[in-house]
Amino acid sequence: MNRRGMVISFSGLDGAGKSTLVAWLRAELERRHRGVTVLHLADGVGASLLRAARDGVQRFVGRRNGEPPRPRWAGRPRAAGLRGLVGRIRDAIVWSKHLRRVLYPVDLAVFLAIRFYVATVRRRVLVTDRYFYDTLVDVADEGGGFWVRVLERLTPAPDIAVFLEVSPEESYARKGEYSVDYLARRSAAYRRIAPLVPSAVVLPNADLDATCRALERAVEQRLSA
Repeated sequence: MNRRGMVISFSGLDGAGKSTLVAWLRAELERRHRGVTVLHLADGVGASLLRAARDGVQRFVGRRNGEPPRPRWAGRPRAAGLRGLVGRIRDAIVWSKHLRRVLYPVDLAVFLAIRFYVATVRRRVLVTDRYFYDTLVDVADEGGGFWVRVLERLTPAPDIAVFLEVSPEESYARKGEYSVDYLARRSAAYRRIAPLVPSAVVLPNADLDATCRALERAVEQRLSA
C-alpha cells in the first residue's frame, strides 16, 4: 500500500453502523501496519469553545429544571405553562440552525489543523466518525438549501466519504432515540447531499459482512490510486 496519509469519513443516520465500521476499518488498517487516528466529530472537533459553551448552557439549564438535554425536535414539550415556555425558548436557542452555521467554519478551521498534522505531517490515515456532511444534513433538514451549497463548498472532501444507508425504520429499531418521521427527513437529506461530494461512497448496511467487503474494496482502490 501507498504510505501517504488520507482521510476517510463516515456519515449516516444514528444506528447506521458508523462506529462499528470505523472500529473494523481501524483494526484492518492496523493489521496491515498502517497508522490510524480516529476522530469523533460529535465530541472532537464539535467541542470547539463556542459549541462547548452552548452545550454547557443547555446542560446547566436542563439540570436546573431537573431535565436531561433535548433538541427541540425530540417530541412534545415536557411541561405546560411558564416552565414549558422557558424550555421551548431554550431549545430554540441552543439548537438554532443559525448558531450551527456560525459554529461550522470555526469547527472546520480546527479540523483542517488536525487534518494537516495527522494526514500530511504524520502520514497517518485519519478516520472520522461523522463528518461535516452530518452537520449539513442538520441544516438541510430545516430547508436551508442555500446554506448547504455554501457550506459544502467550504468543506474539504475526504479521500473517501462513506455514506451509510439504513432505512428510518431500521435506524429507529437499533437506537430508538428519534422518531421514524424525523429519521425519514434526515435520510432524504443525506441522499440530497451525497451526490454533491466527489469522493462519496454510498454503502447500504443491511449486511455487515457485505458492507465491510465493499468498504475494503473502496479503500484499496483509493490507496493504490
